[in-house]
Amino acid sequence: MGFGVLKPNNFTVFAKGLIIGEKADLKIEKLSKNFAIASVLNIINKSVDRREVTMPNTKAINAYKYLHINYPAQIKLKEKQLYDLFGYKIKVLASDQEFHYRNKSSFTISNGKYNMYGDNNKLVPVDQCIISHKEINKIMPYVLEAINNNKKAKIKEVIFRYSQHQDALMIIFVSEIDNYFANKIAQEIVGYSSKVKSVILNMGTSNNYLFNETEKTLYGDDYIIDRIFNKLFKITSKSFYQVNNYQTEKLYQTILDFGKFTLEDNILDLYCGVGSIALTLSDYVNHILGVEILKEAVDSARENIELNDIHNVDIIRQDLNDNLSIEDNIDCIIVDPPRSGLSQNIIKNISNSKVNKLIYVSCNPTTQKRDIDLFIKAGYKLSKQQAVDMFSNTEHIESVALLEK
Repeated sequence: MGFGVLKPNNFTVFAKGLIIGEKADLKIEKLSKNFAIASVLNIINKSVDRREVTMPNTKAINAYKYLHINYPAQIKLKEKQLYDLFGYKIKVLASDQEFHYRNKSSFTISNGKYNMYGDNNKLVPVDQCIISHKEINKIMPYVLEAINNNKKAKIKEVIFRYSQHQDALMIIFVSEIDNYFANKIAQEIVGYSSKVKSVILNMGTSNNYLFNETEKTLYGDDYIIDRIFNKLFKITSKSFYQVNNYQTEKLYQTILDFGKFTLEDNILDLYCGVGSIALTLSDYVNHILGVEILKEAVDSARENIELNDIHNVDIIRQDLNDNLSIEDNIDCIIVDPPRSGLSQNIIKNISNSKVNKLIYVSCNPTTQKRDIDLFIKAGYKLSKQQAVDMFSNTEHIESVALLEK
């Protein structure tokens, strides 16, 4: 759960799970010079925005910090967070799919159970995930049964990916070893459901499976295919791809609305990933150059260009922290950086270019605000800003800003 903020005598207290307007008895769990962290012992006056959560263990999961808040109130809370950060009102586009929207979910395997992270990074056992797609939840018990039937495979993590377009599942197992028992798991799973189109074994010792270099396809293809608007995308085990199909089209429509592109425009798409923004925009502009550092993403983007028979998008692999050459014929730059935001070098390169239009897509409004301030100092002005609720029942927000010279 998220934290309610109280300021008795100008001293800040963070109360886990408390909602604005509620009155409760608290217990101080941690006390420091500048703040305290408290747990709620008893709610005296409940907010009308509070709802009961019935799925087991969901209250303990860090991923669901706003689950105990009614959805309309979540939107208002996120708009307040943006107002407190930026100093002006930013509308948040609500989701039509409050639950079961994630097309990708990962779970740690421990003691024969699925686990998610709770407070202090402690593992919390779960049976299902309330924000994972229903097809992921349906297959979960069968996958866990197969893992427990073949414990010698030493599976330590499972990642599920779902394609709404194909109605297909990809399942990625993470283990430090390659052995016969992983193949047995794959065989059992395929017997459970015809929707399983890809089973991958990812091998290595990294805590993040994305950094393990060795993979093996145990069943089917090494990809599934999904769709955004009229474009198809090959999704591999490591592809960066928006996790919420229902809201992605709203997000990309916001980019189209802000850009007001013409068929004469040339676009530079930085951090282009598998090319989802570039390919979506390809029908509306003259040419798009996508830039990405990850080899797997570059390869996927090029495959997606070929899959859709697109001829006005090119992808290059480059570290964006190096000096980036921005041609004079570029009409608009689109950036969609990681949560850490843009480096000083990238901001300097963009600001020194002749490009008058910049669209900044961010999954972290805090670093976006930092970078926008730097762009404004460099001569840009903020023309528009729109947020999209890509992550219902969590504290996360996606924000799109249009900056112009």
